[in-house]
Amino acid sequence: TMDKVTYASDTTAAVPGAALSSAKYFLAATGNSDAGYFGGGFDNSSPGYISTMDKVTYSSDTTAAVPGAALSTVRQRLAATGNSTDGYFGGGQESPGNVSTMDKLTYSSETTAAVPGAILSSARNQIAATGNSDAGYFGGGGSPGPVSTMDKVTYASDTTAAVPGAALSAARYGLAATGNSTHGYFG
Repeated sequence: TMDKVTYASDTTAAVPGAALSSAKYFLAATGNSDAGYFGGGFDNSSPGYISTMDKVTYSSDTTAAVPGAALSTVRQRLAATGNSTDGYFGGGQESPGNVSTMDKLTYSSETTAAVPGAILSSARNQIAATGNSDAGYFGGGGSPGPVSTMDKVTYASDTTAAVPGAALSAARYGLAATGNSTHGYFG
């Protein structure tokens, strides 16, 4: 199911034409002003862990899988953020364990590739992410227990590093994040 929230009227409605390509959970999403991308997750039917990338086009309220944009590995419980040109999908869990993989989705070509220089500082799942036009922040997660680690992905260089001064106030996983151009909020 895909629900659309119209901000001006504070109303929500299911959009049948924008339903995801399969029923799944523990996926991540990011996008720009034209489209949103939903990647990875777990599909109770075969094959379980998935790498599928679905694109929702806002102008037409339609969704379709984009085979060339599939994640580099099948995984769930990951997080995503990005800017107007690229999306970054980081961390997560693949059978049998956690990963530190960072995939970069280039919107213009609708292709995704792992970025070795941007891997997270530790393998973890149930992580949260937000960012602005210059950098993304991936915080918390389970490794396997909860952590407070905050990693910063610098988009211009496709590199990631832990930022000790930005660690969460407490170790936790299964959280969510959002923000604006100056601040991120992890709750």
